[in-house]
Amino acid sequence: MKLSIIICVLNEIKTIKILLEKINFVNLPKNISKEVIIVDNCSSDGTKEYLKTLEGKDNYKIYFQQQNLGKGNSVIKGMSFVTGDLTILQDADLEYDPDNYINLINYMIKYNLDGVFGSRILHAEDHFTYKLNKIAVIILSKFINLLYKSSYTDTATNHKLIKTSVLKNLNLISKGFDLDFEIAVKLAKYNYRIGEIPIKYHPRTYKEGKKINFLDALKSFFAIIYFYFN
Repeated sequence: MKLSIIICVLNEIKTIKILLEKINFVNLPKNISKEVIIVDNCSSDGTKEYLKTLEGKDNYKIYFQQQNLGKGNSVIKGMSFVTGDLTILQDADLEYDPDNYINLINYMIKYNLDGVFGSRILHAEDHFTYKLNKIAVIILSKFINLLYKSSYTDTATNHKLIKTSVLKNLNLISKGFDLDFEIAVKLAKYNYRIGEIPIKYHPRTYKEGKKINFLDALKSFFAIIYFYFN
């Protein structure tokens, strides 16, 4: 069995090397192997140049976008290179720890699920630096639950582990951060078996490079409504 890790990158020269080292050190259960798919979204801080030194090494597949087309677009592009049985999404900013892969995989196998979300809300610690971000996550998740009779606590989480065959069947179209909500909505809408477990999360500040904002939350709200009727 193989895990495909899709990493979307935009100007993360300070963290990408550390992240790849962390991924390399993770020992996955059940002798599961790893492939790392990196989609650079037209970085301009040296990230692109660093990634070019990795081409052809250590089972990396690297694709360079010619312009910034959005995180969702990068995930969809990354999916075209996936050959693993399972796929997980991974930000390049160190907010989400690759050690989470182990518990996510074990939980999926134990309960024979189609996907597992790593929930920041379920964790005993309150990880959120910005309380408005947490409130937005809770409200949007509850809105999805209301529409689809699901039981999500954190639909905005980046750590979504999904069977590759299921992920490709979703026919994703969202180009921005709203892709996270399109995934959650379609998994619920099509009655896939999804679970959640608490995960480690290390939030960064906007000064440190955090990119998601209020406009992204608004777009996500309308995306939830759009996919309800389409």
